[in-house]
Amino acid sequence: MWQALNHQEPDMVPLDLNGTCCTALTLEAYKNLREYLEMTPDEQPDLSSRIMMSVRSRQDLLSHYEIDTRTIYLKPPSVSAEREMSDGSYYDEYDIRWRPASYYYDAVERPLALATTYDLDQAAWPNPYDPGLVKGLRDEVQQLYNTTSYSLVADMPAFGPFEGCGLTRGYEQFFVDLYTDHAFAEALLDKCTQTLIEYLSVLLDEVGDLIQVVAIGDDVAMQTGPFISLPMYRHYVKPRHKKIFDFIHAHTKAKIFYHSCGSVYDLIPDFIEEGIDILNPVQTSAAKMDLARLKQEFGNELCFWGGGIDIQTQLPVYSPEQIEDEVKRTLDIMAPGGGYVFFPTHNIQADVTPQRIDTMFNSVLRHRNYQSTLTPKGA
Repeated sequence: MWQALNHQEPDMVPLDLNGTCCTALTLEAYKNLREYLEMTPDEQPDLSSRIMMSVRSRQDLLSHYEIDTRTIYLKPPSVSAEREMSDGSYYDEYDIRWRPASYYYDAVERPLALATTYDLDQAAWPNPYDPGLVKGLRDEVQQLYNTTSYSLVADMPAFGPFEGCGLTRGYEQFFVDLYTDHAFAEALLDKCTQTLIEYLSVLLDEVGDLIQVVAIGDDVAMQTGPFISLPMYRHYVKPRHKKIFDFIHAHTKAKIFYHSCGSVYDLIPDFIEEGIDILNPVQTSAAKMDLARLKQEFGNELCFWGGGIDIQTQLPVYSPEQIEDEVKRTLDIMAPGGGYVFFPTHNIQADVTPQRIDTMFNSVLRHRNYQSTLTPKGA
């Protein structure tokens, strides 16, 4: 893995599952796959994200597919701020109310929807310094570090600033703020940025010397392009991203894994200037996100983690032969020169049959060897 993340060709293309809450099986897909593989049912699945219903797969499944990553994450706080409601909804640590919607949860109440700048300091914010978050964490990570060769990935500890603003304020109102209430928008972005940095400080102080990757998630794009104009991104968001990434680089040698869904092509030069090392999820069904173009234009400066097969238009419907062809095509494009980790374009959803999931992973295992199935760069 470390060779690949340093743009060198390892013996095999690394394969992820579970490294982050955005590179995982969702709950129904996980249950179905375990049943298909005749594995013991997981009666108490561990969710990495309740909102997305993504699961931390058990060790037996990770070993079955020779997964190269293991996830590292903060523990539940000793004093939880979450509140369960009688209708199945709940309030999270930001005081956002989430309600079940089919396989996921939707935000239905935004705590800062009517807030002023004055209200920000009085609002409910999560506590990064709860001692429960790191209880036993270093011993667990030290054990993995000393006894395995897995790449240890620190999962996203809190919302990124742009996404945090949209979720606590409501996206429509926050976009209005960016145009009409600059002071409030800047103050809210600063508050979300500082909250994430505080979580990162706690995490990296505990295990920053033992991990290889730090994951940050902050969705700044949609299917057709960025949510906001490039000048607005550079004014409001880029300085906060750079502050976060500078903090990470100052506190660990780990690579920065940055997740943003959508068409981020126009923002990639800015991401590189900000200091990210790895781009995820490489959503190939979005505009301008062609793998060959991304590899050619940015492959010397960025690693790509994802993009292996599209979860919207390909994996749910392709035949086994088509899945294997697409996996092979992706590896042929992205593997040369290193800088690539295989995973689909986001979490594997409930509409993907276990046979297709199994075909995808087995196809990667068959074709990821540089010496036997891949053409090294320059050959």
